[in-house]
Amino acid sequence: MHNINNVDLNLLKSLQALLAERHVGKAAVSMNISQSAMSHTLARLRITFDDPLFVRTSKGLEPTARALEISEKLSSVLIDINHLFDSDAFNPSNIHTRFRIQTHDFISSAHLPALFTEIQSKAPGIIFDIQMMTESSYSQLDHGETDLIISAGLQAKSRFMQRGLVKEELVCLLDENHPALEHWGIDTLYQYPHIKLSILDDRDDPISRYAKKQNAGPRIIGMTTQSLQLQPHIIAGTKLIAFVPKSVADIGVKLFDLTIKPIPFEVPSLPIKAIWHERSQHNPVHQWIRNTLSESLN
Repeated sequence: MHNINNVDLNLLKSLQALLAERHVGKAAVSMNISQSAMSHTLARLRITFDDPLFVRTSKGLEPTARALEISEKLSSVLIDINHLFDSDAFNPSNIHTRFRIQTHDFISSAHLPALFTEIQSKAPGIIFDIQMMTESSYSQLDHGETDLIISAGLQAKSRFMQRGLVKEELVCLLDENHPALEHWGIDTLYQYPHIKLSILDDRDDPISRYAKKQNAGPRIIGMTTQSLQLQPHIIAGTKLIAFVPKSVADIGVKLFDLTIKPIPFEVPSLPIKAIWHERSQHNPVHQWIRNTLSESLN
């Protein structure tokens, strides 16, 4: 059995690169070594952890269960080791890391530019990896494959750490000549087709919940999209009605002369939260990015 006394800690940096790239050649480039040297390092890692760690597939390297288990702790462990050599004062300009965020397109465009500007000015060595939310986002957070989720958190596990950032009003967005505008109300609203966000099931969708609760009749779904940001681009000239955050609706009015109407029944505001795994709670880099994010939105 190996322990810290007989393990080369440099191997951990190589393992981190392999987990990030899922490819020997790409990992070698990121570590500035040859591909043969990285292959030799992978062989040493397999001996060290007594596990294959990766299985070769047509798409690259697929991590084993043991590798995913290690991945959950590896990033924070390496950051903590690096901080052993830091001065007592936390200095963002000395940070060199990749920080992975999963979020929605409208959040990245409406709310995150201020964060990126602030981070770039104080910590240019932080490289953000921004990916869109999927059905597996929370599983990826669990397995250490992403660092932070910025979302409404409707499907977040209760054990995840959360911080409220801002709230968005939900509104209806429709074509300026939509016939529903002549008699705007609940009955009219449910006579026309809706655009539904496909990532939400009926349990999480406030419009579907209301229809079921009030027996408003079957909801007509005219289109589903994975993107809220896309919806203003496809409404003009149609009878579709979208239910979107105000920041998205404002874009539709500005670019496509669409019309905003209030949802004719009470719908809670859309909360936007930072969500992270407890293993990152006390990580100084993670803490600083979370605090900067919160400050940039206030």
